[in-house]
Amino acid sequence: MRIITCSLIFSSFTLACVGGAPSDSGPSTASEGGVSSGESTVGGDTSGPEPTGGGTGTGGQDTGGGGTGGQDTHSTGAPAPGCGDGNVDPGEACDDGNGDEFDGCLADCTVVEPIDVPPLQWKYIEVPGTQCMNGDVAGFGISHNPDSKNLMIYLEGGGACFNDACDFSAFNIPFIPPPDGIFNRSNPQNPVKDWSMIYVPYCTGDIHGGDADTQLGGQTRHFRGYTNVTTYLKQWVPTFADADNILLTGISAGGFGSALNTMQVAEAFGPGPQLITLDDSGPPLSNEVIPPCLQANFREVWGLDKTILAACGPDCQDPDDFATELLDHVLTKYPDIRFGLFSNTADTVIRGFMSFGWGNGQHDNCGGVPTIIPADVYEGGLMALRDKYPDVAATYYIGQGQVLYNFGQGHTVLRSPSFWTTVIDGVPLPQWVGDVIAGKVTHVGP
Repeated sequence: MRIITCSLIFSSFTLACVGGAPSDSGPSTASEGGVSSGESTVGGDTSGPEPTGGGTGTGGQDTGGGGTGGQDTHSTGAPAPGCGDGNVDPGEACDDGNGDEFDGCLADCTVVEPIDVPPLQWKYIEVPGTQCMNGDVAGFGISHNPDSKNLMIYLEGGGACFNDACDFSAFNIPFIPPPDGIFNRSNPQNPVKDWSMIYVPYCTGDIHGGDADTQLGGQTRHFRGYTNVTTYLKQWVPTFADADNILLTGISAGGFGSALNTMQVAEAFGPGPQLITLDDSGPPLSNEVIPPCLQANFREVWGLDKTILAACGPDCQDPDDFATELLDHVLTKYPDIRFGLFSNTADTVIRGFMSFGWGNGQHDNCGGVPTIIPADVYEGGLMALRDKYPDVAATYYIGQGQVLYNFGQGHTVLRSPSFWTTVIDGVPLPQWVGDVIAGKVTHVGP
């Protein structure tokens, strides 16, 4: 266990490979052994300013760091003799005789103790066996409300790394969550103000979906977003074993990540809690918008064949249209999950992100000069998504005719003060989020 106390300064950061960080407008492979962690107090439920967008120059910096060593709280050695037979033998802390790695008893017959942190204070937990893109150990922040049986898991955004222009420093994202938006516990309009909250920083560059070591720009990039979540779940599930509701959400890359990780979160927690996936500005559009060549690039660079596509199995027959097929698979296999999607219909950040498959303005041309997707094409993809699942997935769209919201060109909303001021067609965004959580499927906007 490593204890880290951080002093943190946000500076403007960029993602050279995708052309933008989250800007609120209108808003080593995972260990199969024990899970141990380090903790750091990061203050109460307020924190420093959120990152701002930029061009292609500098990366965000975490000026905090440093720490003292601690001790592991779980064994990572070989299983004791007899481990796995269902009997607790000498040298075993537990033995449930099953293969469930998320029930608090690991395959090596060691116990994962529930996370113990002071109530309603943000603590950072560094988790051995996880990895950032630059090789650092990853982790998550947690603010636990022991009086609540509801949990929000939030995956941070920040672009993506999939070509030689990618900058390590752009993914050195601090672990402190923003002070406002859906993290604000003091605003009575917040539908999750009393929930326990987990904040997953974004340091992997793979929209929280990868498991690969890839050479880019002459350096090895470690893409472990998906397997990091797998490792975190070994702690989260025992800690919140009696949860009634789990909201899996995130913005931008974290919005994509919330959709990509829905399957494994559902499997890990099992059928007990109600799972809600709320995707802010990471829409799972078809390959008519996210071109096949770009989806193929994502799969190869991030190792998606070993993660989300392996979990999807035969339901994902076209790996170059995995966003569409994966969504179909999840909605079919987990019909009780509640889904919501927020998006600006002319989102310039995501249109720029997908421009790498629109070389010279041509669809499915990854070899030309990246050209931002036409706004009408992007909006058409969002509308097709809504039309395909009208009774299953709620949507909240800011259209190109919304003058007060920059004509629908904004990007993300959950983590900023705009969460409270965004109102489309008379529906405040917090009200719509509350409806999604409650299982009410509504469609707001164009």
